[in-house]
Amino acid sequence: NYIFTLLITLCLTGASFGQDLLITGAIDGPLPGGFPKGIELYAINAITDLSIYGIESAGNGIASSGTQEYTFPGDAIAAGTYIYLISTGTNNITLFTQYLGVTPQYENNVVNINGDDTVILYKNGSIEDSIGVIGEDGTGKDWEHLDGWAYRNSGVAPNAVFDSSEWTFSGKNALDGCDKSDDTGTNAECDSVFPIGTYTYGGTASVKNNAIAGFSTYPNPITNNTFTLTSTSNEEKSVMVFNLLGKKVLDTRFSGTKS
Repeated sequence: NYIFTLLITLCLTGASFGQDLLITGAIDGPLPGGFPKGIELYAINAITDLSIYGIESAGNGIASSGTQEYTFPGDAIAAGTYIYLISTGTNNITLFTQYLGVTPQYENNVVNINGDDTVILYKNGSIEDSIGVIGEDGTGKDWEHLDGWAYRNSGVAPNAVFDSSEWTFSGKNALDGCDKSDDTGTNAECDSVFPIGTYTYGGTASVKNNAIAGFSTYPNPITNNTFTLTSTSNEEKSVMVFNLLGKKVLDTRFSGTKS
Protein backbone atom coordinates (compact mmCIF):
# COMPACT_ATOMS: atom_id res chain seq x y z
CA ASN A 1 0.00 0.00 0.00
CA TYR A 2 1.10 3.55 -0.70
CA ILE A 3 1.18 6.37 1.82
CA PHE A 4 0.33 9.81 0.45
CA THR A 5 0.64 12.89 2.65
CA LEU A 6 -1.65 15.63 1.40
CA LEU A 7 -0.62 19.02 2.71
CA ILE A 8 -3.53 21.41 3.14
CA THR A 9 -2.91 25.07 3.85
CA LEU A 10 -5.68 26.18 6.18
CA CYS A 11 -6.24 29.83 6.98
CA LEU A 12 -8.89 28.22 9.06
CA THR A 13 -12.45 28.87 8.07
CA GLY A 14 -13.29 26.80 5.03
CA ALA A 15 -12.24 23.38 6.27
CA SER A 16 -12.94 22.89 9.93
CA PHE A 17 -13.42 19.10 9.76
CA GLY A 18 -16.26 19.00 12.28
CA GLN A 19 -14.60 21.38 14.75
CA ASP A 20 -17.45 23.81 15.35
CA LEU A 21 -16.79 25.18 18.84
CA LEU A 22 -13.67 26.08 20.80
CA ILE A 23 -12.59 27.86 23.97
CA THR A 24 -11.17 31.28 23.15
CA GLY A 25 -10.66 32.90 26.55
CA ALA A 26 -10.79 32.66 30.33
CA ILE A 27 -10.77 35.38 32.98
CA ASP A 28 -10.18 35.35 36.74
CA GLY A 29 -11.38 38.84 37.48
CA PRO A 30 -10.50 41.61 39.94
CA LEU A 31 -13.93 42.47 41.31
CA PRO A 32 -15.19 41.29 44.73
CA GLY A 33 -15.12 37.50 45.07
CA GLY A 34 -12.71 37.22 42.14
CA PHE A 35 -15.47 38.11 39.70
CA PRO A 36 -15.96 38.09 36.86
CA LYS A 37 -14.98 34.43 36.47
CA GLY A 38 -15.84 32.77 33.20
CA ILE A 39 -14.85 31.51 29.80
CA GLU A 40 -15.44 32.70 26.26
CA LEU A 41 -16.17 30.21 23.49
CA TYR A 42 -16.56 30.79 19.76
CA ALA A 43 -18.80 29.03 17.22
CA ILE A 44 -16.71 28.42 14.09
CA ASN A 45 -19.74 27.05 12.24
CA ALA A 46 -23.47 27.05 12.94
CA ILE A 47 -24.47 24.64 15.72
CA THR A 48 -28.03 23.31 15.63
CA ASP A 49 -27.90 21.71 19.09
CA LEU A 50 -25.43 23.12 21.61
CA SER A 51 -26.22 20.29 24.06
CA ILE A 52 -23.69 18.04 22.31
CA TYR A 53 -21.08 20.15 24.12
CA GLY A 54 -20.19 20.30 27.80
CA ILE A 55 -17.56 21.59 30.23
CA GLU A 56 -15.44 20.05 32.97
CA SER A 57 -13.05 21.90 35.25
CA ALA A 58 -10.13 20.32 37.08
CA GLY A 59 -8.40 22.38 39.75
CA ASN A 60 -5.23 21.96 41.80
CA GLY A 61 -3.72 19.41 39.46
CA ILE A 62 -6.60 16.96 39.75
CA ALA A 63 -6.81 14.64 36.77
CA SER A 64 -9.84 14.84 34.50
CA SER A 65 -12.70 12.54 35.45
CA GLY A 66 -13.37 12.05 31.74
CA THR A 67 -16.92 13.29 32.25
CA GLN A 68 -18.37 16.74 31.67
CA GLU A 69 -19.87 18.45 34.70
CA TYR A 70 -22.00 20.91 32.78
CA THR A 71 -23.97 20.35 29.59
CA PHE A 72 -25.05 23.33 27.53
CA PRO A 73 -28.76 23.63 26.73
CA GLY A 74 -29.95 22.56 23.29
CA ASP A 75 -29.79 26.04 21.79
CA ALA A 76 -29.11 26.75 18.13
CA ILE A 77 -26.03 28.94 17.70
CA ALA A 78 -25.12 30.95 14.61
CA ALA A 79 -21.63 30.79 13.13
CA GLY A 80 -19.41 33.55 14.49
CA THR A 81 -21.18 33.75 17.86
CA TYR A 82 -19.19 34.34 21.04
CA ILE A 83 -20.56 32.37 23.99
CA TYR A 84 -19.95 33.32 27.62
CA LEU A 85 -20.28 30.84 30.49
CA ILE A 86 -19.73 32.41 33.90
CA SER A 87 -19.65 31.16 37.47
CA THR A 88 -22.75 31.37 39.63
CA GLY A 89 -22.74 34.04 42.31
CA THR A 90 -24.59 37.00 43.73
CA ASN A 91 -24.66 39.75 41.12
CA ASN A 92 -22.10 37.86 39.01
CA ILE A 93 -24.01 38.50 35.78
CA THR A 94 -24.15 42.19 36.67
CA LEU A 95 -20.45 42.27 37.52
CA PHE A 96 -19.49 40.43 34.33
CA THR A 97 -21.57 42.79 32.23
CA GLN A 98 -20.25 45.82 34.10
CA TYR A 99 -16.60 44.87 33.79
CA LEU A 100 -16.54 43.40 30.27
CA GLY A 101 -19.44 45.14 28.57
CA VAL A 102 -21.22 41.97 27.38
CA THR A 103 -24.07 39.98 28.88
CA PRO A 104 -23.24 36.29 29.45
CA GLN A 105 -25.64 33.67 28.10
CA TYR A 106 -24.97 30.86 30.58
CA GLU A 107 -24.12 30.51 34.26
CA ASN A 108 -22.77 27.48 36.15
CA ASN A 109 -20.24 26.87 38.91
CA VAL A 110 -18.23 24.56 36.66
CA VAL A 111 -16.26 27.70 35.82
CA ASN A 112 -15.78 28.80 39.42
CA ILE A 113 -12.10 28.61 38.58
CA ASN A 114 -8.81 30.32 39.22
CA GLY A 115 -6.16 31.01 36.64
CA ASP A 116 -4.20 27.88 37.59
CA ASP A 117 -7.07 25.49 36.87
CA THR A 118 -7.84 23.48 33.74
CA VAL A 119 -11.04 23.83 31.71
CA ILE A 120 -12.03 21.07 29.28
CA LEU A 121 -14.54 21.26 26.42
CA TYR A 122 -16.33 18.04 25.46
CA LYS A 123 -18.16 17.21 22.25
CA ASN A 124 -20.39 14.13 22.31
CA GLY A 125 -18.55 12.92 25.40
CA SER A 126 -15.04 13.24 23.95
CA ILE A 127 -12.46 15.93 24.72
CA GLU A 128 -12.52 18.55 21.97
CA ASP A 129 -10.48 21.39 23.45
CA SER A 130 -8.87 22.54 26.67
CA ILE A 131 -7.15 25.42 28.38
CA GLY A 132 -4.50 24.30 30.84
CA VAL A 133 -2.68 20.98 31.04
CA ILE A 134 -5.03 18.23 32.22
CA GLY A 135 -3.78 16.77 35.51
CA GLU A 136 -1.35 19.64 36.13
CA ASP A 137 -1.56 22.45 38.67
CA GLY A 138 -0.89 25.65 36.76
CA THR A 139 0.87 27.36 39.66
CA GLY A 140 4.22 28.63 38.38
CA LYS A 141 3.60 27.29 34.86
CA ASP A 142 3.78 29.40 31.71
CA TRP A 143 0.00 29.21 31.37
CA GLU A 144 -0.84 30.46 34.87
CA HIS A 145 -3.18 33.47 34.80
CA LEU A 146 -4.30 33.71 38.43
CA ASP A 147 -6.05 37.07 38.87
CA GLY A 148 -5.61 37.55 35.16
CA TRP A 149 -6.69 36.19 31.81
CA ALA A 150 -5.83 33.84 28.95
CA TYR A 151 -6.80 34.31 25.30
CA ARG A 152 -6.41 32.04 22.28
CA ASN A 153 -4.36 33.33 19.38
CA SER A 154 -6.45 33.99 16.27
CA GLY A 155 -6.34 31.33 13.58
CA VAL A 156 -5.62 28.52 16.05
CA ALA A 157 -7.99 25.55 15.88
CA PRO A 158 -9.36 23.54 18.84
CA ASN A 159 -6.76 21.32 20.46
CA ALA A 160 -7.58 18.49 22.87
CA VAL A 161 -3.90 18.49 23.90
CA PHE A 162 -3.19 21.91 25.39
CA ASP A 163 -0.32 23.86 23.85
CA SER A 164 0.50 27.09 25.67
CA SER A 165 2.14 28.54 22.53
CA GLU A 166 -1.35 28.78 21.00
CA TRP A 167 -2.43 31.23 23.71
CA THR A 168 -1.60 34.67 25.10
CA PHE A 169 -1.52 35.07 28.88
CA SER A 170 -1.73 38.19 31.03
CA GLY A 171 0.53 36.66 33.66
CA LYS A 172 -0.24 36.25 37.35
CA ASN A 173 -1.92 39.13 39.24
CA ALA A 174 -2.25 41.21 36.05
CA LEU A 175 -5.70 42.41 37.09
CA ASP A 176 -4.78 43.38 40.64
CA GLY A 177 -5.88 46.96 41.25
CA CYS A 178 -8.30 47.02 38.33
CA ASP A 179 -11.27 47.13 40.70
CA LYS A 180 -11.86 50.73 41.74
CA SER A 181 -12.72 51.79 45.26
CA ASP A 182 -16.36 52.08 44.27
CA ASP A 183 -16.27 48.65 42.52
CA THR A 184 -17.01 50.19 39.13
CA GLY A 185 -13.76 49.27 37.44
CA THR A 186 -13.97 48.11 33.84
CA ASN A 187 -11.85 46.06 31.48
CA ALA A 188 -11.06 49.14 29.36
CA GLU A 189 -9.75 51.00 32.42
CA CYS A 190 -7.36 48.21 33.39
CA ASP A 191 -3.68 48.28 32.43
CA SER A 192 -4.09 44.64 31.34
CA VAL A 193 -7.08 44.54 28.96
CA PHE A 194 -8.75 41.17 28.40
CA PRO A 195 -9.13 41.00 24.56
CA ILE A 196 -12.74 39.87 24.74
CA GLY A 197 -14.50 39.06 21.45
CA THR A 198 -11.40 39.52 19.28
CA TYR A 199 -10.66 35.94 18.21
CA THR A 200 -10.96 35.30 14.47
CA TYR A 201 -10.83 31.92 12.79
CA GLY A 202 -9.43 32.80 9.36
CA GLY A 203 -10.07 32.49 5.65
CA THR A 204 -10.15 29.62 3.17
CA ALA A 205 -8.26 26.40 2.54
CA SER A 206 -6.15 25.47 -0.44
CA VAL A 207 -4.09 22.49 -1.57
CA LYS A 208 -0.38 23.14 -1.23
CA ASN A 209 0.91 19.92 -2.79
CA ASN A 210 -1.21 18.17 -5.39
CA ALA A 211 1.50 16.88 -7.71
CA ILE A 212 1.46 13.13 -6.99
CA ALA A 213 1.04 11.25 -10.28
CA GLY A 214 -2.44 9.81 -10.72
CA PHE A 215 -3.69 11.57 -7.60
CA SER A 216 -5.79 14.73 -7.47
CA THR A 217 -7.90 16.85 -5.15
CA TYR A 218 -10.69 19.24 -5.96
CA PRO A 219 -11.91 21.92 -5.62
CA ASN A 220 -8.68 23.83 -5.24
CA PRO A 221 -8.82 26.14 -3.39
CA ILE A 222 -11.19 24.45 -0.94
CA THR A 223 -14.15 26.74 -0.32
CA ASN A 224 -16.24 24.74 2.15
CA ASN A 225 -15.93 21.72 4.42
CA THR A 226 -15.91 19.20 1.55
CA PHE A 227 -13.26 18.18 -0.94
CA THR A 228 -12.81 15.12 -3.16
CA LEU A 229 -9.75 12.87 -3.49
CA THR A 230 -9.31 10.83 -6.66
CA SER A 231 -6.74 8.28 -7.80
CA THR A 232 -6.27 6.42 -11.07
CA SER A 233 -5.08 3.38 -9.11
CA ASN A 234 -7.48 0.89 -7.53
CA GLU A 235 -5.03 0.05 -4.74
CA GLU A 236 -6.09 1.16 -1.28
CA LYS A 237 -4.20 4.21 -0.04
CA SER A 238 -3.80 6.00 3.25
CA VAL A 239 -4.26 9.78 3.15
CA MET A 240 -3.31 12.09 5.98
CA VAL A 241 -4.33 15.76 5.99
CA PHE A 242 -2.47 18.29 8.12
CA ASN A 243 -3.30 21.92 8.79
CA LEU A 244 -0.74 24.72 8.71
CA LEU A 245 0.02 24.15 12.40
CA GLY A 246 1.12 20.60 11.65
CA LYS A 247 -1.91 19.08 13.37
CA LYS A 248 -3.43 16.03 11.71
CA VAL A 249 -7.08 16.76 10.91
CA LEU A 250 -7.90 13.73 8.75
CA ASP A 251 -6.52 10.20 8.51
CA THR A 252 -8.39 7.88 6.16
CA ARG A 253 -7.97 5.02 3.67
CA PHE A 254 -9.57 4.86 0.24
CA SER A 255 -9.29 3.63 -3.31
CA GLY A 256 -10.71 5.32 -6.41
CA THR A 257 -12.61 8.40 -5.24
CA LYS A 258 -13.45 9.68 -1.78
CA SER A 259 -15.32 12.82 -0.73
